[in-house]
Amino acid sequence: MRKILIILFSFVYFTSSAQIVINEYSAANYDTYTDNYGEYEDWVELYNPTAAPVDINGWALSDKVNNPLKWVIPSSFIVPAGGTALVYCSGRDEVIGLNAHSNFKITQTKGNEVFMLSDGGGVLQDSIRVYANQNSHTRGRETDGSAIWSVFVNGTPNATNVGAMQEYATAPVFSQVGGYNAAAINITLSSPDPNITIYYTTNGDEPNNTSNVYSTAINIANTTVVKAICYSSDPTIPSSFIDYHTFFINDTHTIPILSVSGNSGTGGLLDLLDGGWGSSGLEPEGTIEWFDENGILLDKGTGEFNKHGNDSWAYDQRGFDYVMRDQFGYNYALQDQVFATKSRDKFQRVIVKAAANDNYPFSYGGSGAHIRDAYVHHLSQIGDLRLDERSTSSCIVYLDGNYWGVYEMREKVDDHDFTDYYYDQDKNNLQYLKTWGGTWTEYGTPNAQPDWNTFVNYVAANPMVNQANYNQAKSEYNMGSLIDYFLLNAYVVCQDWLNWNTAWWRGMDPNGDKKKWRYTLWDMDNTFDHGTNYTGIPSSDPDASPCDPSTLGNTGGQGHVPIWNEMLTNQEFHDDYINRWQDLANGPLSCTFMIHILDSMIAVIDPEMPRQITTWGGNYAAWQSNVTDLRNFILARCDSMNSGFVDCDTAITGIFDVTVEIVGVGEVEMSNSNIINQLNSGWTDQRFGGIDLPFEVVSGTFDHWEVISATAYVYDPNVDTLVLDLQSDVLVRAYFGESRGIVFDIDPLGTTTSIDINGTIIGAFPYTMSNMVGDNISLIPNIDALYGFDSWSSDSNFLSPSTLTENINFTVTYADTITLHLYQKPTIVYEVLPTGTTTSIDINGVNVSVFPHSETVFIDDINTINPIIDPAFGFGYWSANFNTFINGNSINNSFYGEFSDTIRLNLSTVTAFISGNETICDNAQEKGIINVSFTGVAPFTFSYSINGISQPLIEETYQNPYPINTKEAGLYTLNSYSDAIEIGQIDGEGVLTVLKSPTANFNTFPDTLSILYTTASFTDKSTTETISDSLISWDWNFGDDNLGFSTDKNPIYSYSHQELSQIELYEVSLIVNSSNSCSDTTSKIITVTDDSWIWIPNSFTPDLDGINDKFCIKFHGIRENTFIFNVFDRFSNLVYSTSNIHDLDCENGWNGKHQSTGNELPMGVYIYKMYYQDYEGWKHQEIKELILIR
Repeated sequence: MRKILIILFSFVYFTSSAQIVINEYSAANYDTYTDNYGEYEDWVELYNPTAAPVDINGWALSDKVNNPLKWVIPSSFIVPAGGTALVYCSGRDEVIGLNAHSNFKITQTKGNEVFMLSDGGGVLQDSIRVYANQNSHTRGRETDGSAIWSVFVNGTPNATNVGAMQEYATAPVFSQVGGYNAAAINITLSSPDPNITIYYTTNGDEPNNTSNVYSTAINIANTTVVKAICYSSDPTIPSSFIDYHTFFINDTHTIPILSVSGNSGTGGLLDLLDGGWGSSGLEPEGTIEWFDENGILLDKGTGEFNKHGNDSWAYDQRGFDYVMRDQFGYNYALQDQVFATKSRDKFQRVIVKAAANDNYPFSYGGSGAHIRDAYVHHLSQIGDLRLDERSTSSCIVYLDGNYWGVYEMREKVDDHDFTDYYYDQDKNNLQYLKTWGGTWTEYGTPNAQPDWNTFVNYVAANPMVNQANYNQAKSEYNMGSLIDYFLLNAYVVCQDWLNWNTAWWRGMDPNGDKKKWRYTLWDMDNTFDHGTNYTGIPSSDPDASPCDPSTLGNTGGQGHVPIWNEMLTNQEFHDDYINRWQDLANGPLSCTFMIHILDSMIAVIDPEMPRQITTWGGNYAAWQSNVTDLRNFILARCDSMNSGFVDCDTAITGIFDVTVEIVGVGEVEMSNSNIINQLNSGWTDQRFGGIDLPFEVVSGTFDHWEVISATAYVYDPNVDTLVLDLQSDVLVRAYFGESRGIVFDIDPLGTTTSIDINGTIIGAFPYTMSNMVGDNISLIPNIDALYGFDSWSSDSNFLSPSTLTENINFTVTYADTITLHLYQKPTIVYEVLPTGTTTSIDINGVNVSVFPHSETVFIDDINTINPIIDPAFGFGYWSANFNTFINGNSINNSFYGEFSDTIRLNLSTVTAFISGNETICDNAQEKGIINVSFTGVAPFTFSYSINGISQPLIEETYQNPYPINTKEAGLYTLNSYSDAIEIGQIDGEGVLTVLKSPTANFNTFPDTLSILYTTASFTDKSTTETISDSLISWDWNFGDDNLGFSTDKNPIYSYSHQELSQIELYEVSLIVNSSNSCSDTTSKIITVTDDSWIWIPNSFTPDLDGINDKFCIKFHGIRENTFIFNVFDRFSNLVYSTSNIHDLDCENGWNGKHQSTGNELPMGVYIYKMYYQDYEGWKHQEIKELILIR
């Protein structure tokens, strides 16, 4: 009979003997069960198996393993006797009566979330990992409180668990992933599960068991979305998740691609995007795939689509919103850094726009540039306006595999995910109002609108010219956001705001950001004289007055314009508004910058527009003309704004030149974001007169202001923030630092030395001058010829590059005395002993042969001395009275003449000779030998160098030759030698070559074996350090009793099963040899561990023929006290049961008789159900067929 090793994998669920357990959970509650707020929140069901109710006040529930006490139940919450209670995972953090809401939510597709239940003492009572379910399915115990967890297609919240099913069928496996393909391809589908039928579609439809049955490879000749699903023949196994891929056939693009697909029938995605006006109410489900411009899949998911746009909904090319639904079980967000301007990389909701009312070719008779809305939002974002903008990324959209044109992926701003991510304000802490024809509350019902009305009424009833009233309003309302909102809409001549496309909000969480009312940008396509004038602005021309918004009355009925006009009565607000315009006009709203941004965005979509036009109509030249019209309008608008302000704002008295200079080191900010420091001092700008213009010290040690102008300004020169009511051209100087007195001196005095101080020659000392802190001073000395430079000294300032550098500079920081220190040059006398030889000395390149010889020198100059010795003599040594030789007793030497001195060359007639040439390996045990031989009278004293580095002196040795035992590679030379009588000559050289040994190393896979799996692969990882060296042999010892050896480079070795009845450790060693005759060795430990297994036959024949008469099992590593084995007939009657595993070992076994009646059971198929825990405590359960044959 063939033995079968059955390996069971299971998830570990912890359940203690406590009273309360986790019974069921839903992380896919899309539309099946509402909480007390009418919301479809995820939930977890707790079950009380006891006969008494349990109050779990103070217990804890968590979704994170590292924070088991994340939500402590704050008040009484009863789980009834023998009953259940629900906790909604809504993030509301409350218990109201029978309705409990945790402070966290569940996201099932993240793959890292759990449910953990702890009692009031913090002791874990139960836990279960959260696995992804399909739409509206749940997971729960097979029956209330049972140990087995199952899938429920129909959840049972607060009801008895019934209808349990097995785990989903495995999703189909595609032979390749979606992306670019240069030609037609064949796709194969498969499943690892038995008894599976695969169904698929190629038109974007969601497949089911009525779709195409997969039987052979699918040929893909055109760009196609293939979706597939697996169905099991077992009715207790739910159908699999759907997998899907878009295969682009000969379709490539220069920008990212969004492939969307969904059902093509009535109410489906195609109906939404290609249907009539009535399709706007549809919210079809479908899939998305997000590819980069190279056709590489970045992410995908499943969710729902809905209408986006109103007028543009009439176009054939429509925009849409997409919401990724975690409840569907595929993904919780589009996970990619979609927008270059944002670091955010997870988006549950996105907007996909085809340029809306600026669409080309559909908008307004083909006048669209296909860019306006994205351009204005992007410009605001790049310019850091105090608004919330829809980030943009151009892309190509495919619908059900069909090219659908040039779109923009846009970040959804009016969304709690947005406010939560950027500002820590979640959906339960928002007041968000939107006007589009009418006004409604997006978040914050019922208080948002009344609270806003209260603010509007406050502004209307309390004049803002009163600063106290204004300060109160400012504490609730973001004045900067209001200014930027009105400025931008006026600048781009928006014709579709206030009564349309207006949104404003504030956060209510005190721990979050943005707690004042602020504005959001909405549709900005009816701008720059394009589209319909829905707002009724007075003019859409390039020279439209920037003050036009003040004339619009209470358009939209929400008080925005009345608030604006009232705020303009406050001088602080008015001047902030005018200064903000000029700051923006110098930067992100300047003509140059606006055109740069426009051109860069057009360049992105330009390569893709020809196919857009081929698909939807129009022509390329007409589109380019529309873009040119937009560019020309921007230039004209930009040129007209300043004069427009002068004409419409009576407080402005003209345009004046403003120059800012920095004296010293410091930084000043003029108005908003105009930073001037010592690097750009002399900065100029043109500003409106009649406006308070602020100058604020940002950094540096500020001293005072100086204002130079034809107008006599009255100001305090010492304040940190200078405010000028600008009336004429003005130069503003900001002085940083203080003056310091510096004394310059020379030591010693009485020389002819002078110093050049910043270009002025000073010859009389001490000399005192006054400098500003921060001034840079350069010093260049002209030194008396009889003296040399020694150093500079300073009491407090830092001298650069150092005090030992002749020419220096420093920055004035403190009062100080700077002294130049000189020294009188020393005299050096040279002699040769004995006298009367033909010896000469090359001194600093000049040959001298008459001695004694004298010179004057600089103490910091090196004096080189190279003797040419009479052939009848040898070099003995150099000697000096005061100075030090740099090269020791080398024949060619040098020294610094720090002192007046006599330098003597002493000649000699005795010698020492060094020799040797050996080669060793760097890990060899034996050392190399270099010999030194002597002439003269013992004992001998000598010194030597290795590679020019001096070694310790060898004193009074009698060995001749003297061996130097060494392992240090290099050139060996003598430095000095003397015998018992005199200093001698030195000669010769020795060489020791040390070869690099290889480094032995290897990897083992696996590095831990079990008694069942005893074979390991050994991979050599040994290395040599040089290219010329290579490994030539390998000697392996596997460390077992069988004396396993190998000379293979990468051997495979199996350890004997007879040896492995228990855990063993083996030391594996490797010796490697290289081509340079060097070797190395290393070793590692291999561990053999225990294992668990169980073998169960699928049939037996109790016919007393002596073969297979009994049903018996074999096992190892089983916790015997956990074993339960039951056999049922086809009517579910129990015919055999045991909890003693040894009842079924092959010495005993079951004889096929009924456990109660003792009767022989008839031949047939029986079902056995087995449960046990392995030696590690993992739980295993198996239900399979057993055939009884007679």
